[in-house]
Amino acid sequence: MDERNEYWKTMYEELELQMKDMMSMTLELIDSNGMEKQKTIEKVTNENNTLREELEKSKMAQKENIKLNQEIRRLKLLEHKFNVTYAGKFTLKYLALKSSIKEQIKK
Repeated sequence: MDERNEYWKTMYEELELQMKDMMSMTLELIDSNGMEKQKTIEKVTNENNTLREELEKSKMAQKENIKLNQEIRRLKLLEHKFNVTYAGKFTLKYLALKSSIKEQIKK
């Protein structure tokens, strides 16, 4: 009977050691997963910040684009007024005459 008890006691101790090893490996895995998750979180945070900066730049560029389009429209309307109205046509002919006189004086 004593041999049986000794056998089961040895088995129990071996099982206990195996359980300890398994628990320590589990803790190591949990710790390593935590570090990987932390690295992933930092990476995603950095990417998010980069994307936010690009979005801000894009919004600024879009506002600037709207202003430039308004300025282009204003200038096109002004050009149209010069091309359509009598005063505008007269002004264009005057400027053309003035530039041709300057060219002839240079020669």
